[in-house]
Amino acid sequence: MEPLIQLTDISKIYGSGEAQIHALDRVTLSIQRGEFAAIIGHSGSGKSTLMNLLGCLDFPTQGAYLLDGKAVSGLDDRRLSRIRNQQIGFIFQSFNLVPGLSAQENVELPLLYRGIPRAQRSALAARALERVGLSQRTSHLPGQLSGGQQQRVAIARAIAGSPPVLLADEPTGNLDSSAGQQIMELLCGLWRQGRTLILITHDPVVAQTAPRIIRIQDGKIVRDSAAI
Repeated sequence: MEPLIQLTDISKIYGSGEAQIHALDRVTLSIQRGEFAAIIGHSGSGKSTLMNLLGCLDFPTQGAYLLDGKAVSGLDDRRLSRIRNQQIGFIFQSFNLVPGLSAQENVELPLLYRGIPRAQRSALAARALERVGLSQRTSHLPGQLSGGQQQRVAIARAIAGSPPVLLADEPTGNLDSSAGQQIMELLCGLWRQGRTLILITHDPVVAQTAPRIIRIQDGKIVRDSAAI
């Protein structure tokens, strides 16, 4: 079976000459459709750079990136923007909600950019908010919600358009332990329903929720195995 994500000899180099920094050094990685993988590493390990490349937020210096069988590493900004909108659901540590929009409107926003008609995007957003347990909070602004509820809105936004990949960057980083555990249970539930989930974290406890743990250090993958 062709992997959903295939990175081959990916490098990301900043600077030039003696000042060169190899944020990623010839990384090769495959992730299958429906897989749950955690990418773990300390600050400066290269995990954030890897996340940016996986999410089509940055370009590799060299190497090939295939997403769902299509080469994306050489595409221009316009095409990458379309891929980010349609094929990747982002969940960030800081939630990244628009303060002046309701939960419903925040979830609808990427669907609006995709050109989905109003009635359809309203139904998709409502269904996604119900899936994360916020059907009674659709009209609330982010400031009227707890941190855990805001992250649930962000997850609803990520899943509303049914992208093939969910990319969660430190999704529990701004939450207390109880809310963080609830968010991880929700993400695990989405994975069990067949979604592909990539989790970026520095926390080994959070990483242990994934069947597969990929450890990155000094820009290289130093471990790739099932969780112990």
